[in-house]
Amino acid sequence: MPDDAPEQGDAQDSLAELAKQVANVAEQLAASHARAQARERVIDHLHAEVERLRVGEQALLLRPVITDLQSLRRDLLRQAETLPEQIDSAQVSSLLVSFALSAEQALERCGIVPVRPCVGDAYAARQHTAVKILDAETETQHETIAEVVSEGYLDTSTDRVTVPARVAVWRWKPVEETQSPIGREGTVD
Repeated sequence: MPDDAPEQGDAQDSLAELAKQVANVAEQLAASHARAQARERVIDHLHAEVERLRVGEQALLLRPVITDLQSLRRDLLRQAETLPEQIDSAQVSSLLVSFALSAEQALERCGIVPVRPCVGDAYAARQHTAVKILDAETETQHETIAEVVSEGYLDTSTDRVTVPARVAVWRWKPVEETQSPIGREGTVD
């Protein structure tokens, strides 16, 4: 039986060593779990910070437009309160043009400018939308602007048209040679 004692001792030592290693693994697992939870808290905090900054950035970008819209609204209300009893179309037109200029200034602060084609300018599909086609009187009028229906808008940062101007365009149609009433043998048909 003396041979069994060393085996039992070795078994107990192995079991104790195994228990020690399991405890060590459990400790490492618990530490790893704690680090993972800490990383999750950091990620959640960073996500919240990014969202807060995004909202702040949007507000910062929109601030000039909001300020301009507030001024435009205030001016519209003030004008509505002070309109005379009798107002003619020239006065109404002048008021509307002044409000359009206020809106134009707000757009310019955002990098958007009006595209103002002129009658006689060359038609450009990237800048204009042809809403009407008119028969040109001369070949030199072909593909030129006959009438400006509405202005367009250009983004100055990208140099791209955001809203094309709406125009009427001249198109030249060559006059087809009409057949002579005189037939092949010189007789009238």
